[in-house]
Amino acid sequence: MTICRRRFTALSLTAALAGRAAVADEWRLSPTGVVEKFAEKGITEILGAAISAAEKTARFRALFKEFFDIPAIGRFVLGRFARTATPDENARFATLFEDVIVYTWSRRFGEYKGQTLKVKDNAPDGEDGAVVNSDIVGNDGQTFVVAWRLRKRETGLRIVDVIVEGVSMAITYRQEYATIIQQTGGMAGLLAQMEKQVAELKAKVG
Repeated sequence: MTICRRRFTALSLTAALAGRAAVADEWRLSPTGVVEKFAEKGITEILGAAISAAEKTARFRALFKEFFDIPAIGRFVLGRFARTATPDENARFATLFEDVIVYTWSRRFGEYKGQTLKVKDNAPDGEDGAVVNSDIVGNDGQTFVVAWRLRKRETGLRIVDVIVEGVSMAITYRQEYATIIQQTGGMAGLLAQMEKQVAELKAKVG
């Protein structure tokens, strides 16, 4: 085989593989696709897997880092206090906030008892985002309304907020942490409280 033919074959193979990858990842550009894939992977690859509690937590962390823009959520939650915090405090906050998200949702997923996520519709949200409306239906017929706010990123759409029965996860954290900062006199108080919260959540998750 000549060099030119080998190069052509290699380029053709690369293009074919890239095309397959693009098709496989089309869900990343679909608001409903992202939410459905998140739920699917959480149930099949974590809850339904015969793995240890530690491995489940590790998989939850990977899952949330893939589907959620945790750094962006953290910046929103900290708000104006990020400007007066030191670089070390901001970095510590980012690490602790990721832990809070991972352990909180690991515990909630751990309470899964066959509930079904039913995506209803989605609507544009700003210039680069969307809101996906869904219901979580329990085996007893009880339904919770859940909305997912997504924003466009380089790798596709990422979740930046979850709104359960009208209550925003991001806004709730923002208000709670602002209160702690004001009551304790600064970031040091918030970080100490978050360290305690992470330790408690970690113990409950097991």
